[in-house]
Amino acid sequence: MIGIDKATLPKLCFVFFLAFASPQLASGQSRQTVNQFADWFSASSTMKTSNRLSIFVDTQFRFVDGTEAMQHQFRIGGDFKITDKFSFMPLGYVYVWNYQYGKQPATYVNNEHRLYQQFTYKHKLGSFNLLHRLRTEERFIQAHHKDTNGDIIDDGYSKNKQFRIRYRIYGTLPLTKQQDPASMSIAPKSYYLVVYDELFMSWGEYVTYHEIDQNRIFVGLGYQFTKDLTIQSGFLWQLLVKANGAQQENNIGIGTWLTYNFDFTKS
Repeated sequence: MIGIDKATLPKLCFVFFLAFASPQLASGQSRQTVNQFADWFSASSTMKTSNRLSIFVDTQFRFVDGTEAMQHQFRIGGDFKITDKFSFMPLGYVYVWNYQYGKQPATYVNNEHRLYQQFTYKHKLGSFNLLHRLRTEERFIQAHHKDTNGDIIDDGYSKNKQFRIRYRIYGTLPLTKQQDPASMSIAPKSYYLVVYDELFMSWGEYVTYHEIDQNRIFVGLGYQFTKDLTIQSGFLWQLLVKANGAQQENNIGIGTWLTYNFDFTKS
């Protein structure tokens, strides 16, 4: 049985209220909206190199309508543990491969270099393990234009510079095994429920929409094979408002995340 006391339940309902209400709030304005099936896969690893420093590596492959490439990413960053609950990543890097996809394809294929910083804080709320993440990003997006002959000219990555801030609340709830009450990790060989919601806002010369322009919701089931190996899969909903504010994608489908961590301090 899953134990959530009466004092915790109202708090839990409030924490996740925005997770399910925010897509409706963000889509209140009239814009050209399309619905697409999404299929996202991620493989990541946190490699502990000392008691304070870990290296995070992540690859993501995103598709719409089955096999049509939407976006692929490679991410790396160094994470510093400040306390058992608080960590800080002063610098991370992402390279993004973008594609012309779906029912609202981009005019050009513009890839992206990205720098980012993030703060994370974790705590317990009843039986839930909660992780808060605040991330800032400096984005250098490739730009193209057509010359007088109609040829496509690559303007490089210095013309379209954007800044973005994003906040995610991520919760896990053990389902089949009770963990140590003081622990904020899932016991091996057990299932767990996972729920998260992440909101985005962007600024830049090429961005005309300065409200919440993206929301990602995930509700799924995870399995903790060992202390270091987990897999989770479930319902994914990405609400994406384009930079012009006139177009919106609702990418609804399945997300699958595979994680395998390493602890090099034990060697």
